[in-house]
Amino acid sequence: MLRSKTLMGALVAASVVFCAPSHAKQDKVTFGYLETVYLGDLALEMSAKLDSGADFSSVYAREIDLYRDDDDDEWVRFKLVGDDGRTIRFNKKVIRTALIKTKTGGTVDRPVISLRVCINGLAADTPVNLADRSEFDHPFLVGREYLAPRILIDSGQSYTAENECDPVSSEDEEDGVS
Repeated sequence: MLRSKTLMGALVAASVVFCAPSHAKQDKVTFGYLETVYLGDLALEMSAKLDSGADFSSVYAREIDLYRDDDDDEWVRFKLVGDDGRTIRFNKKVIRTALIKTKTGGTVDRPVISLRVCINGLAADTPVNLADRSEFDHPFLVGREYLAPRILIDSGQSYTAENECDPVSSEDEEDGVS
């Protein structure tokens, strides 16, 4: 009798686990492994690779200039160039420095900033490290920090997002840098 009650309890528990809806996937959207992203308040358009193997996102930044302000906080000036050739200058506070492993086995320090990233209308501020991605096919790499709460990746698809992201600012500059 006790054995049948234990078995029955186990079956009921298993049916709850296997039949219950998956809340983890309920609010997520599936996109291809390559998509168009829109960066910053001005929604600069860039092609991107969605990479669940990368912890954080990375962007091809040019003319990176680190400096300290009067309060000794670290800031960085840099440029991003969109797929259409449009260039936007940024001035952002460095939130941390990432130690990145290189292909050759070494490491390199990269400044990490908070940047608005938008795919198909799904916008969020996310940590992004500034890098020289000139040797890569896509200037932006979308990592798990942005992906995990909102996007699943279909590695057999690309450019499935149907909606663009609108700018939240109409100024010609990002964060006051001309």
